[in-house]
Amino acid sequence: MARLCGYANGGGGLVHAEAAFLRRAASRLSIVDPPESQNTVAEWVNQTGGRTPLGGLWRGDTLMKTLSNPRMAGLDSEGNPIEGFGDTVLTPDEQRGLLEARAAIRGEPVQRRESYDYLLTKGIADCDECGFDLTGGRVHAEAGPNYRCQDCGKIRMDADRLEPVVAAEVLADLLRPGQHEKLLRLQQDALEEAERLAAHIKDADSRFASLKAFRDQMVPDAYKAAEKATKDDLAASRARLRFLEQITGVPLSDPRDVVGWWNTAPRASQRGLVMLSVAKVHVLAAGGGAVDPRSRIRIDWRTSVS
Repeated sequence: MARLCGYANGGGGLVHAEAAFLRRAASRLSIVDPPESQNTVAEWVNQTGGRTPLGGLWRGDTLMKTLSNPRMAGLDSEGNPIEGFGDTVLTPDEQRGLLEARAAIRGEPVQRRESYDYLLTKGIADCDECGFDLTGGRVHAEAGPNYRCQDCGKIRMDADRLEPVVAAEVLADLLRPGQHEKLLRLQQDALEEAERLAAHIKDADSRFASLKAFRDQMVPDAYKAAEKATKDDLAASRARLRFLEQITGVPLSDPRDVVGWWNTAPRASQRGLVMLSVAKVHVLAAGGGAVDPRSRIRIDWRTSVS
């Protein structure tokens, strides 16, 4: 069975050249006025050099079927995020928007969008009151996405208020004297660590084989403990590599270009720049009356990639 275009294997791992043309194709297919047919977009992909995983030309129905696959957005068949999947070709919202657009073009009823790809979850933002990492959610089905502390419950902030001010601070920081060079050094450190981790992960089979060779010479409990430690190390290494891969792919050659890049960058890439620049975003409790969202954040800027 051929692999899913855009991914190196079933568990994720982007093939960046394929992901790039799939994202562009999804953007064109999401335009309702004037709409483009699936075959027109597939022909454009073929003309620009995009190929299927087996090296063939794209057809409209095959391209749409590929982009509609839940794994394009890191989801399982039930629409739930796949744990540890890593970077995705499309965000859940991008894929849902594509499906809604094609339904509208066909004259079918469009369901309300429910999913949202949060910029500052996964440990980036926390509650300034108790230090608990913020999670994303909605107060009720009709509410917009928001961040909240599920521990003390004292912090809640709408995503459309929190995310733009953090993005503005990150982009402004990049333009300050000396910051561009600092981020380049951090990114290079991350790249070197990612290369070491990739080699470490690749060598996992030999480590397991070596451990198995000594199995008969070890106390059973000691062997189980060593096997568990080896598995835990592999899992931690893979998680760390996924983190590093997000920040090594951010284009930093010219800091002035990053501002324009941000506006069209995939969510995972935007998150990569935030993770490269920011160690933690602390969200403060709201005061009385209309509060400037900038007064509700405190940022710890990153000095290393650890």
